[in-house]
Amino acid sequence: MKKYLAIVLIFVSMGAIAQVEKGKYFVGGSADISVSYIGKNSGFNLGVSPNFGVVVVRGFVVGARYSFTISSAKNYDNTKKEYVTTTTYSSAIGPIFRYYPGKKQLKGVIVFNPAYLTTTTMRKSSVSGTHGFNLYGAAGIAYFVNDHISIETLLYANVSGYVKVLPTTRIGLSVGVFTFLDKKKKETALPKAEL
Repeated sequence: MKKYLAIVLIFVSMGAIAQVEKGKYFVGGSADISVSYIGKNSGFNLGVSPNFGVVVVRGFVVGARYSFTISSAKNYDNTKKEYVTTTTYSSAIGPIFRYYPGKKQLKGVIVFNPAYLTTTTMRKSSVSGTHGFNLYGAAGIAYFVNDHISIETLLYANVSGYVKVLPTTRIGLSVGVFTFLDKKKKETALPKAEL
């Protein structure tokens, strides 16, 4: 039994080594959730971010991403002696740069994503919108389950800045599942039969 288990582990490890070879497509996404507390104030954040890219050189992915985030902040108003809730819907679009150092099944991963950002904010009596920038940087680990799937856990810093508003920095933990697909292989024509 141990002999068969060792053989299976060797084949799984061998398949994972070729995971981030040049020319492979990168498809996936991530979801993150975070909460924050400052005194009587609290915040909640939920986001999803699909990604697409191509491995341009071994271990280095270049591509694009779109993200959508819902944030809610509950702040205590001392003058009115009540909590005021603000809900913000944000979307971002921009390039992705990912680097996977290492040759083993468990690799490091470094991510940098700049993006153009738009938001719509809803309060009790008003709705407003604005635009700005977003810088996302992360580092963590990627576990390659097989030759096409990685599960990644990242510690990230997300900086968002809007027109006429000071930038906001958020730190959190993200878990994502990503897929590496091979290019479609060209079919070879069968030789014509001679008559």
